[in-house]
Amino acid sequence: MRKLNPQQTDAAIASYGLTRPKGAGFAFRNAERDTLYDWHVHDYHQLAYAMSGAMWIETAQGRYVLPSGRAAWIPATLRHRTLTGQVDGISLYFDPRAVADAEPRLRILTAPPLMREMILHAMRWPLEAADTDPVAASFFSTLALLCREWLRQETPLFLPRSDRPAIMRAMDYAMADPAAANQAGAMAAAHLSERSFRRLFARETGTTWQAWLAQLRLLHALDGLIAGRRVTDVAMQSGYASLSAFAKAFRALMGESPSDFRKRRLR
Repeated sequence: MRKLNPQQTDAAIASYGLTRPKGAGFAFRNAERDTLYDWHVHDYHQLAYAMSGAMWIETAQGRYVLPSGRAAWIPATLRHRTLTGQVDGISLYFDPRAVADAEPRLRILTAPPLMREMILHAMRWPLEAADTDPVAASFFSTLALLCREWLRQETPLFLPRSDRPAIMRAMDYAMADPAAANQAGAMAAAHLSERSFRRLFARETGTTWQAWLAQLRLLHALDGLIAGRRVTDVAMQSGYASLSAFAKAFRALMGESPSDFRKRRLR
């Protein structure tokens, strides 16, 4: 994985032309893989769509996973960083005046067929082409209006984070091996007693350690299924004692079984 520092991140974003947005909107396709961009902001709203693979996006509130077939809405000026992974993705950028976002937070969205087709169609208009084509301005203005409706179709692929060093150590411990992680190991990493750990973790994240770990394991499983690994292997590698327990938790999060999710991404 290539990890960019703040200066390298700023230089990369500038080289893509994203520091000088103009017009109603434009499309951008990033060819970089396995790259961690440092914290940054965009002047335009961003709608990122993963055609294949998956990427992680982090904000002050937490970490989000963007699997294939989903889109991420990143409001203008929202500070974030991204890990591209092996993702083939497209991003559309919109003039913030075109979409009044009452909730300036990142959201993972279900991508209906219309969204997918319009995103693919928009690829013909990168920054310079969009600025000189009146059809592009009309297209992106219409797409921006549709985004207001799509923002209601949120999928909770979210993992709360913390800036507290003790809780960060516990989270890093769990993320290194979600299947083997447990509360005793997290407490040791945090250097806290059980009572202090439980109270601090809940205060920092708004959830319990067990609920956070369960969500981490599900998001870890998403990565495995997107990579094409067998459902039984993914369940075991993500820390589930039984395939039925994994299937039930996965369906509650994604609205479909792990095998159906995997099949759609292997077509």
